[in-house]
Order: sequence, then structure tokens, then C-alpha cells
Amino acid sequence: MITALATAEQNAADAAVRKILNTNTKLEKHPSGVAVVVRGVSMAPSKRSGVVNVCPDATAACIAACCLWFAGRTVSAGVRAAAIARTMLWFLWPERFLARLHAEIVGAAALASVDGARLFVRLNAASDIAWPLEFIASLPCTCYDYTKNVGRALANARGEHPDNYSVSLSVHEHSTFDDIAAMLADGGNVVVVFDTVYSPGGSAPRFGTLPERVAFTSPDGRRVVVPTVDGDLSDIRSSEFDGSGVAVCLRLKGTNASKATAIKAGFARPWSLGTRDHSTVGEYPTARGTAVVRLA
Repeated sequence: MITALATAEQNAADAAVRKILNTNTKLEKHPSGVAVVVRGVSMAPSKRSGVVNVCPDATAACIAACCLWFAGRTVSAGVRAAAIARTMLWFLWPERFLARLHAEIVGAAALASVDGARLFVRLNAASDIAWPLEFIASLPCTCYDYTKNVGRALANARGEHPDNYSVSLSVHEHSTFDDIAAMLADGGNVVVVFDTVYSPGGSAPRFGTLPERVAFTSPDGRRVVVPTVDGDLSDIRSSEFDGSGVAVCLRLKGTNASKATAIKAGFARPWSLGTRDHSTVGEYPTARGTAVVRLA
């Protein structure tokens, strides 16, 4: 039975959310030559809302270095307050949250179609929630996510999710070789963060080189080598644009302190050609070389 107090809390949470779909600098990066509109659902990552953990598989380094809390506009009070409000509504009144999200996506898809564009939605822009599959299947868009949940990623790679949903597996400091190898063998994609230069601000923005290949290795000497995709060129993670069985590479972002934490913990992997000496001004450089990523 829902009490009057609970109903009041739900209504207050609903009123606090102006909109659920949003955009940011990363989401605005699209594949070249295609007409797309990208939107995302940005929650308060991990336990930042104070009421619920929306990233149950996050590692300590991931939480401390989260670029969806410590980079770009996400450091501002207004953006963080909006993310917390969305999280509160989802936690207190999930049915209302999904109804509103569905309506917003339908509207966004209609607007995109007017311009001859397709709508893509990143459901977990700053979270790792297992959204209802029947809900995803009902959406008039293509959805995509990054996840640290191995089971969810493998299920997606094996075709057990709706056709309009793509999930890439994020590599972290505790990732195992068996999990990453299984994902790649099933045609899924994995995402790796490297300690490569990323300095987009100022009059001379610089971007470091990423590897052309990644060699994932196990403690007992097994090895899987795969081609890479520069994940900073577009936020959309889909085999349509990335291909299958690849390593999507990202440059480390955030404050100096959060980046130092990520590097020390092993969340961001070292790359010898990612230094300032190998960076370019104003454009992303061509990938070179093979990075070795050692896994548990």
C-alpha cells in the first residue's frame, strides 16, 4: 500500500525533473557522413545520489575517476542537481520514470525524422542499470550502452537482447582475460581507457595517439590481438559503426586528481605513444602500434 507520504515524495520527485533525455559534449560526437541525433539518460553515477547505487559493478577506481562526474559540464552544480533529480525519480517512481522517458524518446525520434535523421539513445550515460528489455524493444530508436556487467554484455553479444540494443563491455582494473576473450569471440566489443593525452581546451587543443591494435594477455600467457576503434570520434557504440570483435579505445578524461587515481589503480592502461610528444594539435591523430593490456 502506498502511503500519502510516499505519494507526496513521488510527486515531488516527478516535479523536480524537467526532462529525462539530455545531451553533452561526448554525446554530440557522431559518426561522419550519417544523419543521426544522439541523446542520453544521465543519472548521478554510483552512489552520488545518496539513495541508490546505479553502478553496481563499478570498481573503486572507476568511481573515483568517473568522467561523468569529474569532467566537462558535469562538475557544475546545476548539471549534478539535475542528474540527482533523475535518479531520485527513477528510484522512487520507476513506472513514472519509464513512462516519461518513453514519451520523450517518441518525441525526439519524431523530430529527428523531420530532418531525415535517426535517433540513438545511450540509456546509461552515467549509470549501469539493467533496463527492462521489453521497454527497450518498444522504443523507436537504437539504444546503446557501456557496461561492466559481464553477463549483460555477453547476452547482448550472443543476440539475446532486442535488435535495437547494443552493449559494449568496459575493461577495468579487475577484468579477466576469460571474460574479455569470450566477449570478443562472440563478436562483441570491449572498451579500454588509455592514459593518452586529452586536452581539448584552450587555443591549441591536443590529442594523443591511440593504439592501432590491442593485445589482451592472461597471466598464463594466452593472448588475443584485435583491431581498435577511436572511441573519442563518436560516442555511438554499435557494430554498425564500430564493427565487431574490436577494442574501442578512449583517452583518459577528468581532473588531474581523478586521472592520477585511474592510472595508479590500473583502470587507465599505459600507452607509450600516447604522450604529448606523440600528440597532435586540433585533430585526432592516426592510430599506431600495438598496446599490451594485461588482464587477471
